[in-house]
Amino acid sequence: MKSMSMDILDMKIIQHLTDDAKKTYREIALDTGVSEATIKNRIDRLIEIGVIKKFTVMLDYHKLGRAIKSFIGLKVRPTDIQAIVEHIGKNPDVHVLYRTSGDVDLLFEVIFEKMEDLNDFLEKELALDGILGTVVTIVIGPYKRCPWTGL
Repeated sequence: MKSMSMDILDMKIIQHLTDDAKKTYREIALDTGVSEATIKNRIDRLIEIGVIKKFTVMLDYHKLGRAIKSFIGLKVRPTDIQAIVEHIGKNPDVHVLYRTSGDVDLLFEVIFEKMEDLNDFLEKELALDGILGTVVTIVIGPYKRCPWTGL
């Protein structure tokens, strides 16, 4: 994989696309003071070297009726971690899943429509051998919203 150093223009382009991936080359070029061709070439290069992985949409989970966001930490038996990761990772309500250090071994984010759905998830999906402890943190409100989920 090729690598490149990032400059101010690259960072401005990335910021524009992060704010709105549908922005045209022209809109970005007008704001940055360079040509559309320069913007296109830079974006192509950022894609080619893997800095930009994909263009995606941000859903409004509140409008979808899914406003219960929670972070769940699991302490797990080391020999069972892979099986637990595979099980949890298949669940569509799990949006991110991380291996962590510290008090928990796994940390993941879930988003549900109502508290009952979260409770069902905890009781059914986390009834696995190898889970030694669970820490559930429910998000009350954001100070800064996630750029991908809007929550």
